[in-house]
Amino acid sequence: MNHTHFEEKLSAYYQNIMYLGTMVERYLVDVIDAYSANDTERSRELIAEDDNIDKKQVELEQESVMLLLLQAPVASDLRKIVTSIKIVANLERVGDYAAHLAKFTVKGNRTLYPQFVPRIADMAKRATRMIRDSLTAYINDDEALAMATARLDEEIDAAKKSIINELIMLQPKDETEMRQVYRYLSICKDLERLGDHITTICEWVIFTVRGEIVDLGRNARAD
Repeated sequence: MNHTHFEEKLSAYYQNIMYLGTMVERYLVDVIDAYSANDTERSRELIAEDDNIDKKQVELEQESVMLLLLQAPVASDLRKIVTSIKIVANLERVGDYAAHLAKFTVKGNRTLYPQFVPRIADMAKRATRMIRDSLTAYINDDEALAMATARLDEEIDAAKKSIINELIMLQPKDETEMRQVYRYLSICKDLERLGDHITTICEWVIFTVRGEIVDLGRNARAD
């Protein structure tokens, strides 16, 4: 394969990565909307739609392998392809955690502790901004934006801690209330992990630029 053709293949490949990222961002937005509206029917549909993200991940991983086999990329292209493989894997996991929020909508009892509903939605909305900004950093090799985006994860972590601190102070009267408290605890942890996966994407963007991996989540874990 000549170099020009390879560059065209790379360009199309990067656009496909962006397509998956936009797909995941849109999916999370739809899940948040269904959660906020307590739309259980739409949430059930969205749970099934997570399969589309999984299928796209497999397609892109296969495309990644083909690019590596077709022509030995120069160092910068090789780093970008490796970063792309990592980003695809983390986007798939973001989709999984978004699906968990859809499942929470289906199974949860909104009459119990409704004060947490908008705060959970706000946590998830912060993640949508992180997805969008991390993808912009990826396509532009923007190290500064990647680092700034990773710092937004601290807001998700802080919200999680605040909500969990309040949840553990509750005194559920029966098993039904206890189950709902557990669901809130679980979804808070899931949204924190979702943010962690986007932070990992930012780390790999920096790898593309520097050729080294920087642990952007170290401070959050230390807390």
